[in-house]
Amino acid sequence: MNSQRMRLMTVMFVITALTAIAGAANSRETVDRVVAIVNDDVITLSEVRELALSINPTSTEAIDENSVLEQMIEQKLFEQEAEKLGIKVTEAELDASIKQVQEKFGLNDEQMVEVLKKQNLTPESFREQWRLQTLGNKLLESQLKNKIVVTEEEVNDYYIEKYGVSPPGSTGTVVTETQVGEVKIAHILISARTSDAEEKAGKVAELAKSGQDFGELAKEYSEDNLSSDKGGDLGYFKKGDLIETLETAVDATPVGGITGPVESPAGYHVIKVLERTEPEKAEKKKDSDSESDKVLAIDEQTRKEITDILYKQKAESQLKTWLDGIKQNAYIEVKL
Repeated sequence: MNSQRMRLMTVMFVITALTAIAGAANSRETVDRVVAIVNDDVITLSEVRELALSINPTSTEAIDENSVLEQMIEQKLFEQEAEKLGIKVTEAELDASIKQVQEKFGLNDEQMVEVLKKQNLTPESFREQWRLQTLGNKLLESQLKNKIVVTEEEVNDYYIEKYGVSPPGSTGTVVTETQVGEVKIAHILISARTSDAEEKAGKVAELAKSGQDFGELAKEYSEDNLSSDKGGDLGYFKKGDLIETLETAVDATPVGGITGPVESPAGYHVIKVLERTEPEKAEKKKDSDSESDKVLAIDEQTRKEITDILYKQKAESQLKTWLDGIKQNAYIEVKL
């Protein structure tokens, strides 16, 4: 897991509450009443109350159910968006991630169960909670990471502002972290709910492959409202982010090529490969000795801490903008 993903993980405190107890709600045998409709999904009153209880199980103060419902609406939007983009979490990934949690806190299976009980969680509900959080991480990484850059100058400025002094010495070489290979794609989605979806997707694919402008076709035909206005642009993905059918099709398609229709749970995708990046490690030497070109000799740990702070600030802002965009294109009806 590279440091960029780790930084995105720090943003997850913004959506941690969105994922709590989703699994426990699935085991309910009775449904109270619908309190919200989010596109094609519903949220019930009992789900809201279960989540409210799980947020702070030891509190004697009532939790605002309207606030909890707002969190759950955003959770639904996250899940729906991940499904649209074909982002998934495999069972193997989930097993490994939960194992890391246990190892981090030195818990065996029995101790883990006891800790979960104190939070009103079963192993099954925790597993679903963790799946949703991992899914959220992947979704955020694919949508936000290439829009968030923390520069050396910003780190230096933050250090000077915080400590009121420049650190002694400087270095004229900057080595960036190793980057994993990624692929940038655009798609046209014909929803599985559309009648004759496969046939319609086939016709759109023929138009795209015949040389018609892919972005214009996406604006006209794609049923993914969030990406259609951007010509179908979905951003960057690395190996394992896409579901198998989409990843196989993308891997076999050259840059500039178009493939599809490719089926996923969301429907049928016509995909264009926009760009590929290869793993690399870049080293840049400064040519100038001027103060503006120098990299301050901040110790590695402090530089990392500052970078994480600035990254989180930028990510929170980007996350809000991104979520606002999704909400504007969603059907949301609140009945609480």
